[in-house]
Amino acid sequence: MLDAQGLMWTQIAAGVSVLLFGLMLFALVRMRGRMQAARHWDKVEGIITVSTVDQPATHVSDDQNDAKPVIRYRYRAGGEELESDKIFVGGIAMTTRVLAAKLAGRYPVGAHVDVHVDPACPAEALLEPAAAQNVAALVAFTIVFGLIAATLTAHSLAGHVLYANNGVPLFAFALPIIVLLGGVYCVAEYVSTRRLASASLRWPTAAGRITHSDVIEEIVEEKTDHDDKPTTSKLQHRYQVDLRYAYKVDKRDFIGTEVNWGGTMISGLRDVAEQAAAKYHPGQNVKVYYDPERPGHAVLEPASREGALGPLIGAVVCAIVGGIFLTFLIKVGFA
Repeated sequence: MLDAQGLMWTQIAAGVSVLLFGLMLFALVRMRGRMQAARHWDKVEGIITVSTVDQPATHVSDDQNDAKPVIRYRYRAGGEELESDKIFVGGIAMTTRVLAAKLAGRYPVGAHVDVHVDPACPAEALLEPAAAQNVAALVAFTIVFGLIAATLTAHSLAGHVLYANNGVPLFAFALPIIVLLGGVYCVAEYVSTRRLASASLRWPTAAGRITHSDVIEEIVEEKTDHDDKPTTSKLQHRYQVDLRYAYKVDKRDFIGTEVNWGGTMISGLRDVAEQAAAKYHPGQNVKVYYDPERPGHAVLEPASREGALGPLIGAVVCAIVGGIFLTFLIKVGFA
């Protein structure tokens, strides 16, 4: 049994967790509703006026989320000249320098773009109403806090920590369940990617031109902690292809960055990345497959399966690790 003080703190923690879960769930539902509403907003012509990356002068590692793309555009709506810097529903999250530069590269200064404007409030505008950067993270945090809230609430109502038959606390089962849910997410990501690849083969095409093809070198610092020794760090170099191509749809300018649906290739060897970058060179004419509903969503090699098995491999790993851990807890707790 929990003593009076322990029960009080458990109830407070349960209340805070339930509140955080409720706020996250509300934010998730609100974000989803706003994305659906923004699909039907008015569409006007705009022009990119600022496209850069806000980043610190120095940083420890390229793996840090210490950069943010800054993209501003001007448009006319409701009889006024307006400006905005909103790209997605929910705003732009801090990210790595490479990913920030990749997003900024899609919107070069002077490019003519479609701006989606809220007819009820012309000052509210977005460039990509069907996308949101932080939905997956918000879903993950909502699930985690939901499990925490449920566990603490159960302890509060029972007045003691709940255990399995052999003394294993029930909250220990939350970790393998979270890992298994991660596996479910990976499977859903794989299925979504394969459906997207299949659909994009039937997308209309536009004439495009490679504007940039190079290799980005990232330096990642890996720290190792020792109990009896000072912390040591090791610099690891990794490389990825930075590709951009320009194309037009209905007199609108677009910059694409996706070669295929397998994600950005990251290699520890410069030669491998340089070989991938050599497939395309600046000035080269290419065929661009674009989504007719979201013309800014495009790809060069829709049939390629390179990297497509990544989410499926992640799902298998999550299933094995989560399954073994959960089976062990069940045997220990209920044997």
